[in-house]
Amino acid sequence: MFFQKFQRFMYGRYGSDGFSFFLLLLALVCTFLGSLFFWPLTLLADAVYIYTVFRMFSRNIPARQREYYAFLKVWGPVKSWFALQKRKFSERKYTRYFKCPQCKQQLRAPRGRGKIEVTCQRCHHVFITKT
Repeated sequence: MFFQKFQRFMYGRYGSDGFSFFLLLLALVCTFLGSLFFWPLTLLADAVYIYTVFRMFSRNIPARQREYYAFLKVWGPVKSWFALQKRKFSERKYTRYFKCPQCKQQLRAPRGRGKIEVTCQRCHHVFITKT
């Protein structure tokens, strides 16, 4: 019964997305740090909580989508960098990662092959590197 009323209430409202989740985590961290070290951080956390609830209950869906897309522009490269670091770490025994000296494209090659001639797929620059 309560769930159905809540569904009717949320009809036409924005709801939650990845940016809301990020804001909630940020507010949680600020609350924790504010309780330990610097109390004005708790005020900042409260403001972030209020903004997150405002975003979730907002009926101005195009504005919330613009905010989310702006967040994705910033978060996308950060997320892909962390994914690359994770992949590099998990493949560190078998694969060597390096960059093309001309275009800085990230490349990889199997480890233990000695000196190899590499052709960059992006700029077709040929160079020699040690694996």
